[in-house]
Amino acid sequence: MYDRTNEIITPVFKNKASDFKKHVFTARPAVKINVNEVELTIFKGTNSILASDIAKVVIRYAR
Repeated sequence: MYDRTNEIITPVFKNKASDFKKHVFTARPAVKINVNEVELTIFKGTNSILASDIAKVVIRYAR
């Protein structure tokens, strides 16, 4: 029969030199909500439906 041996091959990752600067993301707050000392900050670019649901929960349970 065949002689089977398991060989583990590890990947080699090399960094590529880049000539361009990467765009730096700066978070900009769009809305700040403060309810009974619980502060929620929603940033620009946030999923509006998710932000709305989170704000409802924070307001409901912070009272």
